[in-house]
Amino acid sequence: MKKLLSVFLAIVFVFSSAAIIAYAGEDALNAYIIQKDIIPTGKESAERKIDAFGANGEYYFFIPSSIDVRRALFVVDGEAYADGVKITEATTVFDVFGSGTFGPTEAELTVGGKKYNVNAVFGSEIANVFIETESGSLDAIHADKSHEESGLIEIVYGDGTMAYDGVLETIKGRGNSTWKMEKKPYNIKLDKKTDLFGMGKSKKWSLIANHTDLSLIRNAYVYYAALYAGIEYTPKCMPCDVYINNEYQGQYLLTTRVEVDETRVDIENLEDANEEANPDIDIEEDCSIGGYYGRYAGLLEGTSKWVNMPNEPDDVTGGYILEMEIANRYVDEVSGFVSNMGQPFIMKSPEYASKGEIDYISAYYQDFEDAVISADGKNAEGKHYSEYIDVESFAEYYVFNEWTSNMDCGLTSTYLYKPSNDVLYAGPVWDYDIALGNNDIARYGCDYTNPNEFTVCFGRQYRNTIFEGRDVDHVPTLFNILCQKQEFVDEAKKVWNSKIKHGVVLANQAMPIYADMIEDSAVMNAIRWNLFGTYDIDEIVKAYKAETGKACNFASVRKGFIDNNIGTIQVQNVEISFFDKITMKVCTFINNLFEDFIVTFRLVNLF
Repeated sequence: MKKLLSVFLAIVFVFSSAAIIAYAGEDALNAYIIQKDIIPTGKESAERKIDAFGANGEYYFFIPSSIDVRRALFVVDGEAYADGVKITEATTVFDVFGSGTFGPTEAELTVGGKKYNVNAVFGSEIANVFIETESGSLDAIHADKSHEESGLIEIVYGDGTMAYDGVLETIKGRGNSTWKMEKKPYNIKLDKKTDLFGMGKSKKWSLIANHTDLSLIRNAYVYYAALYAGIEYTPKCMPCDVYINNEYQGQYLLTTRVEVDETRVDIENLEDANEEANPDIDIEEDCSIGGYYGRYAGLLEGTSKWVNMPNEPDDVTGGYILEMEIANRYVDEVSGFVSNMGQPFIMKSPEYASKGEIDYISAYYQDFEDAVISADGKNAEGKHYSEYIDVESFAEYYVFNEWTSNMDCGLTSTYLYKPSNDVLYAGPVWDYDIALGNNDIARYGCDYTNPNEFTVCFGRQYRNTIFEGRDVDHVPTLFNILCQKQEFVDEAKKVWNSKIKHGVVLANQAMPIYADMIEDSAVMNAIRWNLFGTYDIDEIVKAYKAETGKACNFASVRKGFIDNNIGTIQVQNVEISFFDKITMKVCTFINNLFEDFIVTFRLVNLF
């Protein structure tokens, strides 16, 4: 435990900062906090300002913990007084708000006879990411998730030491359902590979918003549990406060990404192999897409799409990273395939896959799927499903997701990878903001808020028809099918007891410490996004502690439930009304006619 705490404290960081008020209009307060003479690597000097946030008729200054409040200046245009004391060119943050040692403070500003209530909220001792986009705005990115913009970025430790200072090659939106939320997640790409906080060198990183998770701990909870359990290629993460174009955006989780790299998923890089096989062309810009790629392509069983490139690499047996996805998102991806059971896969690597690569990996997966859905576990060639996969990794992945009660498992954000001349492996784990009890959506009789019932082993596919949001086919997920086989359930029990449970126990011990560590920044985040319907600090703290308590309690109770029940094939009887049965049959019939029509006449690419 002491070692864990020391790791947390060693990697936390924030940058020195400042603020300007966001209100507009003639009554807006024109004030800011600024710290000058910062000396980051490669610069003679610098200064930072951060816009404050106006809400509830008051103004909030979100102050990173590394700011030197005795040197950072508090600046107001015009003659101004803070609690009756005149503000001068030498007035510091400490003069107005104090040190923040005992929590948030407030002051009354008088400017030109007008009074303003201002609050200073001090962040936790965690990382800060400071981004300045080229346009000075996020408007274009928010209007189009795929829009990329360059800029500058600084990432700073709590003591002011620079972790990274330089060019931000790109920032763009990320996520699917999370992108539609008010607080946006982002992907960032640095201009050179950098090892941030011991997480391994890479250019590519993600800023996870965790907007649906009021506790802000679930993704970190699961990743730490997986790391402690020794699950291969688990993402590494770090909590951070993010400021973009001088405005506080909230607390995020800086994470490694699921990508082929020696410090990420360490398998052969087919993207590099494709470029080497086609040195005279830009594959992304110069090659067309082949196969089925229209709006409904994700519905069409046994189809695929690829990139038409002149030359294939010598070895197309690996490495691949595949992601299970729901059908209505398949259209947005460059290459992929749909299995005969109706499961869409998109290519995470290589993203621009050749026809030979798609033909190989789709046939390999289909041979596996044919075997796993058969009664005896063998396909038409007489090969057992265990000959196509690393059964241990699939069992690890299943029971780990069952512990988290993750509805997405086997549907979306579910990764498989295949090294060259090797079998398929399950993983890495990814995306758990709606896990650990944070999901009140009931599907097929599963209650994801109840830690004492199985859920993942009963998972079903969805959005697999032209009716999109309506579930009209009870098609099981891959992990649902595997969990009907006693030898797989036995393996799940084995890996739970031998390694997964150990990681869960350590995470259950660590997360209350983690939650306390990020609490001050969680308060800032809650004010910024009005998460609890109040701006009262005491009420926010109480609500936040309740949310973290829920997550920790669910994980702990769930651990006991898995302990006592894993190892037996579970049976679930879902009651379906007569009306729903008729509706499902009619909708499925219409869907199948439509699919046959567009496949027969190859009309899918017109939609």
